[in-house]
Amino acid sequence: MHATLSTWAAFVLVMATGSPDVFAQPATEARDGKEAVKRARRQEMVHQVQSDKAGYAAAIVARWEDSAREAGRWDKSYSADLLQSLMRLSPENLLAAGSASSYEAMMTVLATGRAEPTIQEPVPHALGDNFRDLVYTPVTPCRIVDTRIADAGALAGGVTRLFDVDSSSLTAQGGSSTGCGIPLGVAQAVTMTMVAVQPAGPGHLTAWGLTAQPLSSVLNYAANDVIATTAIIPVVPGGGDDFALVSLATTHVVVDVLGYFAASSATKLDCVTVSSDVVAVPVNELTAVDALCPAGRAATGGGYDTAESSIAFPGLFMTSTPLANGWRTVVENHTGGPRSILTFARCCRVPGR
Repeated sequence: MHATLSTWAAFVLVMATGSPDVFAQPATEARDGKEAVKRARRQEMVHQVQSDKAGYAAAIVARWEDSAREAGRWDKSYSADLLQSLMRLSPENLLAAGSASSYEAMMTVLATGRAEPTIQEPVPHALGDNFRDLVYTPVTPCRIVDTRIADAGALAGGVTRLFDVDSSSLTAQGGSSTGCGIPLGVAQAVTMTMVAVQPAGPGHLTAWGLTAQPLSSVLNYAANDVIATTAIIPVVPGGGDDFALVSLATTHVVVDVLGYFAASSATKLDCVTVSSDVVAVPVNELTAVDALCPAGRAATGGGYDTAESSIAFPGLFMTSTPLANGWRTVVENHTGGPRSILTFARCCRVPGR
């Protein structure tokens, strides 16, 4: 059974409420206890979302429909397209989208996979951000615009027209009836091949992403040309129109998409476990046993073990802590004989070249 919006809102409110019993504990224990309770509640919330992902996503769509209309981002396929994009999110990111405080914040989660920041920070809208580089996803070349068969006809000279890239139906602008595989609200820039078809006179075509119109053109043409170019055009993702075109002379325009740039999806880490040599720790000497990660990997966890039948020796004390690039076990041996100890580290990297 799908939960209603009010049901999900009540669930989030209950899960976000702390227990007053925690505050009766000493300061450190109270802080640790609160963190543990917070983690447990979040995991329960993620589990609830996972158990009814479609219902939670549908509640988000319903919650922000009015805001999408007010922002001019709503069209007839908005609900279905937004639901499809939300269903692509992991349960954790879907929970973040559902917890967003505004329509814009929800769309930011959809586009970046990041929860709404508690401290305001800039959201990248430009390709090649130093801290959040976008990832290119190619698609099978697909038509999004063909003014020869579009409802509005040819692009009139000097008149700006807006177009969509991520709708599930682009027939009104002469494009594919099933969309072109660009998820709603995700793409920040799109690779497009644009063709001017038999312009009425010489001129140029300009394309941009609904911000200030640039002074440069993407394509120059002569009268009656059929001429093409390929360019990367910033877009404004979400329902409704995403980019603009204007032509100096009246012309038909055909646009195909080849791929899009978007924030990277969450990627499983590439991890290996490395171990130190077995060290015979002498009696009454403080001994460090280190496991080091290979170059290019960072330690995400670690611990210790023994090559003996048991680690439960009275008088054997060990602590395990991270190193700059590995894991360390510090051993105090007061057992009356050497003890065989090893350290292991879990060493990970983000997959890639």
